[in-house]
Amino acid sequence: MGKAVSSTALSMIREIVFGVGFALFLPVFFGLDGVLYSMPLSDILTFLISLFLIVRTFKELKSINSLQKL
Repeated sequence: MGKAVSSTALSMIREIVFGVGFALFLPVFFGLDGVLYSMPLSDILTFLISLFLIVRTFKELKSINSLQKL
């Protein structure tokens, strides 16, 4: 569907920004449990970003489809 940049950015955000960032940041507040919380939290935030990208893609496809009907 031509969304290579979005999917690559989403993977990078999940693994590097959220995965590594939370694994380093959350133990400061939650101790060793922060490491355990980091992956579920990164998955939840990645899901929300993915949901935003999916909705945006559907809107783009809908507008393209409506233009083709004209």
